[in-house]
Amino acid sequence: MYLDHRVTVKIARILNMIDLSALLLDNSGSVILPEGDPRVLNLPEAIRTNPTMPLVYGGFTLIGTSEDQPVFICLTGDSEDVKKCAVLCAELINMMLREDMSQTNREQSLRMMLRGEVETSEFETLAAEHGIPMQANRCVLYFYFQDLEAEAALQMMNDGLDSEEDMLTEVGRHSIALLKVMHPDETFEELQEYARAIEDTFQTETGKSVLVGISEPREDLINIPEAFEEARNAINIGRIYHSGRTVFAYRNLLLERFLNEVAPDMSAQYNAMIFNRKTARLFNEEMVHTIETFFDNSLNLSETARKLYIHRNTLVYRLEKVQRAIGLDLRNFDDAVTFKMMMLLGKNTVSRKFRL
Repeated sequence: MYLDHRVTVKIARILNMIDLSALLLDNSGSVILPEGDPRVLNLPEAIRTNPTMPLVYGGFTLIGTSEDQPVFICLTGDSEDVKKCAVLCAELINMMLREDMSQTNREQSLRMMLRGEVETSEFETLAAEHGIPMQANRCVLYFYFQDLEAEAALQMMNDGLDSEEDMLTEVGRHSIALLKVMHPDETFEELQEYARAIEDTFQTETGKSVLVGISEPREDLINIPEAFEEARNAINIGRIYHSGRTVFAYRNLLLERFLNEVAPDMSAQYNAMIFNRKTARLFNEEMVHTIETFFDNSLNLSETARKLYIHRNTLVYRLEKVQRAIGLDLRNFDDAVTFKMMMLLGKNTVSRKFRL
């Protein structure tokens, strides 16, 4: 019976509660716990035949956790108290393994639903089997952990879930999907803050970067595959146009989604109308940062100057410098939209090999 690391950690906690030397063995007699123990013990045929009946053998007490695919506990000692302790440990571990198997099956079913691997006619049956309501206002949050295995990240996220209605599952080696219920008093802005809080926690605790994509809400579980694709594409598209960001909401990428459909060669042609050899010195790193900050602050001169720690007149001077060079006044909404589209089209030519 294969036990992943998450399960063995839980079993180790149970065995550590008893004041006896304990081993956990697989069906071949190999030691599972303590980890790193190379021994392989010879399990008597009697314990294989009747695994749930404690067996005293050579000063040890052996017992299996179940009749079907058991793991075995080996405790030092052969007294009645040791036997009782072995039985109790076996029952606790068996209960935990059953719960874990149920959770694993639920996660697997959820993963199939998200990926669209379940026929529409089967959705309701599968949902009922795992106690998942068909009707609820839900969003999908897709987490991509660039330098962290999904299994480790899943354990951390499971420990931090604040609602039993929310469900997590691995959807890739480095990816996790969270199906989160949105209550009537919760806003989408609060959901984005929730995603940023998770991203910040992982960054602080692991030092690893996380990308998060957020879908639009869906009322019916049948439509969850669409939400899953939205959350995943929010990362795929968002990272092209906003490389400094980590959280991407699908609804906030309308322009980027449109521009992403433009062919790279055509994108390059339009981008070159503004960004070319003649303007290369003008649009240095400082100027581009100034313009992006101006856009991020809704063309507000005072707020942009405050964010950049420069005088308002300095900002005006820079914007007028752009106007003299390319004929676009970025303080004018139409000109600002034109410039932003040309700027984003330049990012549309980058490599798209990375796709979730």
